[in-house]
Amino acid sequence: MRAGTGERAGEAEDSEFVRFFPDFVWAVRDFTLELRADERPISEDEYLERALMLKPGYGRQVVVYNTTRQCIRNYFPTRKCFVFPPPVGAEQRGRPEELPEAALQPGFLEQVERFCQHVLVASRPKQLQDGVELNGPFGTVVTSYLETISSGRVPCLEGTMVALAASENAAAAAEALVEYRRGMQDVVLPAEQHELSEAHNRWLQQALAVFHHRAFRDRDQQQQLKLMVCGSAPRALAGCSRPRRGADAQNEEASRTRCWELLAELARPLEANLAQGAYAQPGGYHAYQADRQRLVDAYREAPNKGTKAQEEIKRAMEAKMQEQERLLKQGFSE
Repeated sequence: MRAGTGERAGEAEDSEFVRFFPDFVWAVRDFTLELRADERPISEDEYLERALMLKPGYGRQVVVYNTTRQCIRNYFPTRKCFVFPPPVGAEQRGRPEELPEAALQPGFLEQVERFCQHVLVASRPKQLQDGVELNGPFGTVVTSYLETISSGRVPCLEGTMVALAASENAAAAAEALVEYRRGMQDVVLPAEQHELSEAHNRWLQQALAVFHHRAFRDRDQQQQLKLMVCGSAPRALAGCSRPRRGADAQNEEASRTRCWELLAELARPLEANLAQGAYAQPGGYHAYQADRQRLVDAYREAPNKGTKAQEEIKRAMEAKMQEQERLLKQGFSE
């Protein structure tokens, strides 16, 4: 096993591994021996230490025998042993999984309780080299180690952590993006620009909270930098810049549609008068101008027009100016 990815990573001293290796707990099942040695009782921990004693010599078999024991002694200075008697009697050993807990041997249950208490009370949280506790992604780390060892390669702690951080932070960013999109879907369009910005900022903060909750060892903040952009407005999710632009485009389209429908509705009386020739009489032009102004006033008072309200009324008035010129050419009296 290597601690780092550098050229000398394989030469890490034992003390470097000890800093982040867990305590060693040896659980021996179906233990039927007597805990005695040298004609005296010994504890479970003494039994473990005697099992880890090295043989003298340098022969091949001795080296093979000693290597694993030496690694355990070097890398796991804190060691604990639990020996478990058989959980059931000899007549029931063929089907222990079918038995209720009450059928298990009292001695076995007592030892299980001791073991669980030790794990819950004395065991330290899994930590990385830099002291960061490893909680949720622990299963991913174990799987990575096992796959590496099974392939015949040497596990590298730092390399595994880098790969894990990239995977977890990418997943955290994806979750943040989903949270942002979910919140923005509830915004009723068309909306005023300040309403859209308020919703964006609110769900931005929620999305960042989701990211930080899952983000793992984002030291250089690469994923967060991808999530954040700096501008004149408050920071925004870069990953959400397309959704934000998409929301802006949807809002603009909804605003245009709302404005067109409103203008069409408000213009019906004016268009009806035009069709009926109501303005083709003395004073008709002034009546036309008054009706057009009422249309503009009613439009401006109408709510929920969105961000394109001014643009669309300007466009409509330009069309009305052409209509006004046509009226003048037709000789409608001023």
